Amino acid sequence: MQKPTGYLAAGLTISAVLTACGTTNEGAVSDSGPIRIAFMDILSGPQAVTGGDNSLKLAIEEINAAGGVKGRKLEYKKFDTDITPEAAARATNLALDYKPSVIIGYGVSSGLRASVAAVNKAGVPVIHGTLAKLTSPDSLKTKLTFRIGPTTTQYALAANSYLFNDLGVKKLTIVHTQDAAPTEGAAAIIADAKRVGVATVERAVPPTTTDLTEPVLAAKGSDAIWEWGYATTDALMVKQAAQNNVGVPIMTFSVGTAALRGLIPKDLLTDKITSVSSCAPYALDGERPKQYMAAYQKAFGESPTDANSPRYYDAVYLLKAAIEKAGSADPQKVAGAIEQTTLQGACGEIKADEHHNLIHDIPIIKWTGGSPQLVKLVEDIKSDF
Repeated sequence: MQKPTGYLAAGLTISAVLTACGTTNEGAVSDSGPIRIAFMDILSGPQAVTGGDNSLKLAIEEINAAGGVKGRKLEYKKFDTDITPEAAARATNLALDYKPSVIIGYGVSSGLRASVAAVNKAGVPVIHGTLAKLTSPDSLKTKLTFRIGPTTTQYALAANSYLFNDLGVKKLTIVHTQDAAPTEGAAAIIADAKRVGVATVERAVPPTTTDLTEPVLAAKGSDAIWEWGYATTDALMVKQAAQNNVGVPIMTFSVGTAALRGLIPKDLLTDKITSVSSCAPYALDGERPKQYMAAYQKAFGESPTDANSPRYYDAVYLLKAAIEKAGSADPQKVAGAIEQTTLQGACGEIKADEHHNLIHDIPIIKWTGGSPQLVKLVEDIKSDF
């Protein structure tokens, strides 16, 4: 793997480095009154997820009910990034006018990249959920961004570990959508397969595809399929594999979301259908995942339907811990404290590595009959960015 490159010189704090680079905290946040969180998400259009801020709101309500953070309440405001870089940049400018101590969100890599200049100028840390190399601190030239989710490399290596080591796969068909992150992930899958002598067949498809017959038929003769796309393509893969009598194990990126949203008939969710997950509190042991699931069910009358939800919950608690460590809600001090904070959250241990990745253990989930079951927790997965 490529040796990581850091930006902090010995003995310098994040604030010192930002100042040296011309970064300032324009319009510094107030040291009294509520502590503000700007939440960035797709709030309109077909890609919007209803209740995407539920877990963020839940964490804020819990913390405020317990007295807040250093006697101050938390509050948040939502900003619509849509799916374009231009919309994300506009939303970010509005968010920075809100004077937050932290920005949480961003689901599209290009949107975060388009926003980073404004973020750097304001000196506000970002806890984001994108997964591609495009949004690594090295690529963005910033020390203000923190990734609360695995990278494409981590997803690829975790799933491959299960397929190659546990299932003994020797020939793998990889089907991925033509977006940047799935394409990058497929490259990591293939490179790792080559390293251990596993043969691969690759198919790239449009993210809006409605027919995976050819890729499914191409998988005949393979020991497994690794499909990396969206909930819709996951559902299509499972359905069309069944229709074409291709009964090999299928690893997916987000079939859990498809299952929870009812996109796949339960009888097709056999014990051969698995997924990687950035966070799976519904299947993890431990006090915090169980507490989160119980609290979410009580508050909203249902289970969370995607992995982003519990990650945003953990992001709010990470902010709380960072403010307590820093003794301040000043954004630059918060950013420095996040680097040094370890949190036991709904997603497991949250701790920044040298690339500001916060999650390092990845669950492999089996979805038999639509009920999630942890089949393997791949721990301490390193990323090259």
